[in-house]
Amino acid sequence: MKSKNKRSMVKKIGLMFVILLSFNIQAQEASVEKSIFGVQAGIMGVWLNNEVKLSSTVALRSEVGFRATNLRIGNPIYSRGNEPFIPLVLTIEPRWYYDIKKRHSRGLCIANNSATFVSLKLRHHAGWLMLSGKQPSNIQIIPMYGLRGSIGQHFNYEIGVGIGYQHTFTSVKEEIDVWAFNIVLRIGYTF
Repeated sequence: MKSKNKRSMVKKIGLMFVILLSFNIQAQEASVEKSIFGVQAGIMGVWLNNEVKLSSTVALRSEVGFRATNLRIGNPIYSRGNEPFIPLVLTIEPRWYYDIKKRHSRGLCIANNSATFVSLKLRHHAGWLMLSGKQPSNIQIIPMYGLRGSIGQHFNYEIGVGIGYQHTFTSVKEEIDVWAFNIVLRIGYTF
């Protein structure tokens, strides 16, 4: 009879442990990932990126890539006829995933920072490193609004739009300021 009581007690303790563990898992706060590293490709380029957690809803994204282009709206410095050029692009972008907690509370996927975000993209097109000849460098500051989503465990997509400011440094010591437009349509892989 004592062995039945022991087994019953062990089962009750085990059941209480499972119940407490499930409450603890549900009570954990939704948060951006501590660090994610990936590669993304878009219509006109390819990028390596890393996002590092700064707070539960803010991540700092750093990115390096190549962006093929021969079209710059409002910037004649980049017109080289039909010859495309491929500048190195360096980006730092603090992102606020403002609805990550709401998505988590609804039971939606938040893996790999899958959420809607607002950010401030600081981008440098390095004219000193081109795959098709030297071009002027520029710096862009673009407020962005976008969405990052997961496709399975490792694949992701991003869509976004922004408008901001571009400052171009030319070889003739002339500086040009124009509007900078950014449309993001990318698919990627998270390691």
